Amino acid sequence: LLSLLNEFTVNSEAEGGLKQQTPAFTRYMRDRLIEGYEQSLEANNAYNRKNYEKAVELYQDAIENGRKPALILQEIRDARGNESGSEMQQYGYPAGLRWLVESFRNSCRSKLALGDVDGARRDAFAATVFSKNADASAHECLAEVCAKSGDALGELQAVKAAISSLELLEEEYLKPLPGKDAVARAAAAKVRNDAAARKRELGFKAVKLENILRLS
Repeated sequence: LLSLLNEFTVNSEAEGGLKQQTPAFTRYMRDRLIEGYEQSLEANNAYNRKNYEKAVELYQDAIENGRKPALILQEIRDARGNESGSEMQQYGYPAGLRWLVESFRNSCRSKLALGDVDGARRDAFAATVFSKNADASAHECLAEVCAKSGDALGELQAVKAAISSLELLEEEYLKPLPGKDAVARAAAAKVRNDAAARKRELGFKAVKLENILRLS
């Protein structure tokens, strides 16, 4: 994250015609982003330990501190064309927002475990928005929320959205990789295979939900 922040400097004219490097981020915004990111790592630890109450608290702080500066940073990257094709290919949305999307997803699932369906739904929607509807796991979160609230139609729609995201991911990784070594090609094949496996599982779920809706 620090290296990502350090790359954003802008040239400004100093006195005497000399150029100097000025951070594109204010120190305050930079510190907020770093604090939010570090809090998300703590929240991940609590989530992995199934300490959901602590996880929700930490994710809330992480999102509150890091969301705005993360978006501003991404706007700067977009304006300068700094987003690499490999990052967009891997995630389907800017890699710099991945930690934020993951925070929303894990917060959603933590709130579901605690019975807060409405809060989980808000986080699931936020995960889909910040991932530009490209993150299959975000749609799966929303499907889980719908399942918890008995909304079979909403669950089906979310499952189908997740399948669409996985199809796009498969298409990206089907593209030839000229000049890449065997390791890179093997990694791409693994992504394709994992996406195909998840897509099959979700396909079975979609058929089951369609049958339920047909009979209801």
